[in-house]
Amino acid sequence: MKKMVSVIMALMLVVFATVPAFAVESPTASLEYTVEVIPTEGGDGSYEFTTGIDPEGNQTVHIVPKPNPGFTFDHWVIEGPYTTDGSLTDTELDLIITGDVKVTPIYKKGGQVATGTVSTDNSGKSPQTGSNEALPYVVVLLSLAACGSAVFMLVKSEKKKG
Repeated sequence: MKKMVSVIMALMLVVFATVPAFAVESPTASLEYTVEVIPTEGGDGSYEFTTGIDPEGNQTVHIVPKPNPGFTFDHWVIEGPYTTDGSLTDTELDLIITGDVKVTPIYKKGGQVATGTVSTDNSGKSPQTGSNEALPYVVVLLSLAACGSAVFMLVKSEKKKG
């Protein structure tokens, strides 16, 4: 009887362990919007850039310009749908974007504002989340193997009794 209870418990454990493996993946937004950074005379177009999805599912962008030697950052000019809690004069720009945007860091040297040409950053794709596609099948296979060996041991022990 104890062995039968053990087998039932093992089967229940297998069932409970495999249910999350087949659960529907949580929805994730994809980063499909383009952030086009337009370099100006005071910068060569290099910048620190990160993007991600916030808890509400919005695409976030963080940009820090890297001015050329002798230049300092002055302000941002942004075209496109965005929101920000910061000021456009802050060096580090944090945006929530809902479409393609053009971002221009404006630099100055000796009080003079510079202009420049266009560079595009198309690096926005959401990282893959969730389990590997093979993981649920591996869990089920190992669980079935464990159950099979438990049943085999049960049958073998019953034959020794009889």
